[in-house]
Amino acid sequence: MQKQIKILLTILMALVLSVSCSKNNPNDPTKTKEMLQQKWEDATYAGSGYNITADRIDNFYTDSTDNQEKISYSVSIEEIVWYSDNASGMIYCKYTTAPSYDQSVANKYYAIAFKDLTDTTVKISGAYKDGGVSATDTLEEAKTTFTEAGGYFGVYSDCTAVTK
Repeated sequence: MQKQIKILLTILMALVLSVSCSKNNPNDPTKTKEMLQQKWEDATYAGSGYNITADRIDNFYTDSTDNQEKISYSVSIEEIVWYSDNASGMIYCKYTTAPSYDQSVANKYYAIAFKDLTDTTVKISGAYKDGGVSATDTLEEAKTTFTEAGGYFGVYSDCTAVTK
């Protein structure tokens, strides 16, 4: 009888493992990475938002004087850290075009957090903390400085995908 129970448990274990291993790895953000790579408009500020591609992010706005879209700043994506829910994470980046209001961040590192990513919506927050730093000299410094626990991501913009 014990031998039959062992065989039954072995078969049951093999069945459970085969079912759980046959699914996509839940920590593989391939689909969500593609969902993140699109143009996002801020729901509060029409005509402004983020254009995210595989290797860069452009923060854009629409100039009220000529109604033309302009780039506020651009960053190259250095690394994306996905959280376990596969709908949020941190984008570590390097300024390639510094914002006009702070040229001192040129060629320095920054972070942008995102959460609640779907096909058509996402919440995005650029690192900001009153009295905090605007950028760091190294990627490693950005990773330890720009954290939610450190108070850098208190306000998120509700963004909607711009239909192409």
